[in-house]
Amino acid sequence: MSVTCPKCGSKNIEIKNTARNIGASIGLACGATAGYSSVISGARIGGSLGAITGPTGIAVGSISGAIMGMLIGASAFGSAGAEIGKHIDEKVLDNYQCLDCKHTFSICKN
Repeated sequence: MSVTCPKCGSKNIEIKNTARNIGASIGLACGATAGYSSVISGARIGGSLGAITGPTGIAVGSISGAIMGMLIGASAFGSAGAEIGKHIDEKVLDNYQCLDCKHTFSICKN
């Protein structure tokens, strides 16, 4: 899709994606925080599976299970935050900026 500036007609347009970036950042932070329960259960599962190989396996399994739990939580919430931010960018904010005349505008498809 080719976007042109409604003020000067230029095709030299930048997409800002401000809300998407902020939403993804907040989602990552919330996901890592909310993933605490996933970290605990991931560590338990990893420790149980690692128990087969002894104390070293328990330690390595617990740590890797905890890391996986945190990554899963952060990625899920980060994706959700980015998607919410994308809709805010498209429907609410002036997401486009002309690099020639600095005019900001949105393309809202109802």
